[in-house]
Amino acid sequence: MRSLFRPALLCLILGTGAVGAATPPIPPEAVLEHIKFLASDELQGRANGSEGLERAAEYIAAQFKAAGLRPGGDNGTWFQPFGLTAGLSIDAGNSLVIRAGSESIRLTLGDTYYPLAATPASDSQAPVDLKGVPVVFAGYGLSAPDARYDDYAGLDVKGKAVLILSHEPQETDRNSRLNGARPMRETTLYAKALAARSRGARALLVVSDPSHRTDQANYRAFAADSDPEDHQIPVLRVSRDAVAPLVDLWGLDELAAAIDRDLTPRSRALTGSSVDYTERLTLKRRTVRNVVGILDGASAPSRGQAIVLGGHYDHVGLGGRFSAAPERTGEIHNGADDNASGVASLIEIARAAAADRTRFPRSLVFIAFAGEERGLLGSVHYTIDPALPLTDTVAMINLDMVGRANGRVEVGGLNESPALAADVEAAAKVAGISVSRGGPGAGRSDDSSFIDRHIPAVHFFTGFHDDYHRPGDDWNRIDAAGTARVATLALELAARIAAQQTSPQPNGR
Repeated sequence: MRSLFRPALLCLILGTGAVGAATPPIPPEAVLEHIKFLASDELQGRANGSEGLERAAEYIAAQFKAAGLRPGGDNGTWFQPFGLTAGLSIDAGNSLVIRAGSESIRLTLGDTYYPLAATPASDSQAPVDLKGVPVVFAGYGLSAPDARYDDYAGLDVKGKAVLILSHEPQETDRNSRLNGARPMRETTLYAKALAARSRGARALLVVSDPSHRTDQANYRAFAADSDPEDHQIPVLRVSRDAVAPLVDLWGLDELAAAIDRDLTPRSRALTGSSVDYTERLTLKRRTVRNVVGILDGASAPSRGQAIVLGGHYDHVGLGGRFSAAPERTGEIHNGADDNASGVASLIEIARAAAADRTRFPRSLVFIAFAGEERGLLGSVHYTIDPALPLTDTVAMINLDMVGRANGRVEVGGLNESPALAADVEAAAKVAGISVSRGGPGAGRSDDSSFIDRHIPAVHFFTGFHDDYHRPGDDWNRIDAAGTARVATLALELAARIAAQQTSPQPNGR
């Protein structure tokens, strides 16, 4: 699961108890065997662009074939390749200078600033050299019209560097219209970068907001693991301590407090302020692959419609900026729960569905996504180039971190797709598992890519734990029986959706 921050989770019990079992049952021992392989030291944490990830892809494809699926990738294969950035090299000459009036602060890469997103030079793109770019303050960098909040309303950012605060206003207020203690999709780095870039900004600077006592960014980790995201403009995390004189000069803490108080944006041009930024970084490009298998529907009239069942199979390799314990960079982060558990479930769901195909008039598309940890890249790529048309895709079921159930599972996405709630409840009774509304938060996993395309989607999730994105996420901590129950829940939900005469509709359709 993509690392942003740990949200508070809301719980609303939907249903409990067992009424029968799936046909055929999903065996916990089979699920665990897949997890053991995918989370083995041999695969070195399945980092994007690594040999371990490629071995995992071949394994998943072989299992999809054995289950009875047909290939759903490019050119009749099991694979859907796409490119991504997997690290970079640091060249000489990187610098960042921020000026305000007579005050000038020079920052150092890997000490007082680092790129969250970079746009290194390539054959088609010149090096980044920004000189004297004016600075504007855009609050928390949020554009959330559904919540009646927009830091960019009336603000001209074209050709400018946008300075924003991290996190969101009122983030601990459960009564806030900005979703309170649960983060909104608009607070993700991707969404904030897009909001700035789409309005013509040339760079985005992120400073820790004053509601957090310490700056949570690890600036020195950049040298050990140079691996920023790619959002088409530079996105720079800037040390709050280093720019404290400017924070005081601009009165940012007072502006933040006022925004928190009444949710009225205080965006403005920072007159007399400018940025010089030189970026000398070289991208390392890699090709990774989604693994796609299809179970054709049993009914000719319904076969052209699809339900996607997905889960990502990439993890964070040896740690670095993706690790929750960056000081342990270099150790294998095996990712048994995140997300060997979801992929193992997909394999066994495919096997069970193929063995009882008459329950599925609509087709099922099984996808193991790559690139999730780097910004949901695999699922975004699939929605651009789907195996079956998105216009005929009626729902998406995502399994990400389902390995520590202990009798319950959280369901995300029902607020956006309320039509699925009754089917989730009915499926939970068959699976014999307690379900609650919650999930990891908006924008955290691949269901978001489908919700963004107005496809009803739910996310099954058994909760964060102390091993999340750490070396301790190993197979011997998996609740195999509970994982099998979550897989059964997903199977039963898919069967209900597949057999319905009408398609579930998301909010807004």
